[in-house]
Amino acid sequence: MCQKCYPATGTYPIPKKNILVLSCIDLRLTDDLLHFLHFDNLTNRYDLVTLAGASLSGLAAGERKHLFTNEAQTKYSFADWRTTLDEHIDIAVALHDIRDIYIAEHEDCGAYKQFLTKETLESTSEVDLHREFALVLGKELSKKEHVNNKGEHFHLSVHGFYIDLRGNVTHLCTIP
Repeated sequence: MCQKCYPATGTYPIPKKNILVLSCIDLRLTDDLLHFLHFDNLTNRYDLVTLAGASLSGLAAGERKHLFTNEAQTKYSFADWRTTLDEHIDIAVALHDIRDIYIAEHEDCGAYKQFLTKETLESTSEVDLHREFALVLGKELSKKEHVNNKGEHFHLSVHGFYIDLRGNVTHLCTIP
């Protein structure tokens, strides 16, 4: 088995506490995501939430909804998906004292192809499109103040990643 390529040490701060991982529902890269989490010393220290398109679904009902097809906006309850994500983050803070979120985007995402307009998909490179959505969602998620069971107030750090079809991981962004 060949070695996977992961972000270089020092590219982003490795979480010292538990995290929440937001990933896509794509079946092809599940094992690769788990290997990466193990590489980052996160074995058994993460809550996993999956939504089609990962960050894409977290933004579909917001200011970027004009990038989505009318069919996707009519067929799917994206606002409910965002509420589900927010509620999962809240319970992960309460139960597991998470301090970081990993957004795991990936190459050849069917949800991006299903939900976004042709113009949006053709407007920029695939990696840059994933980076944009991860960055926008990450900024939104990092704004909210959380309080854990000890009464400590904090904001979550968010890290975006992109996994190619060979399982190599690229760091997209970090929002402290």
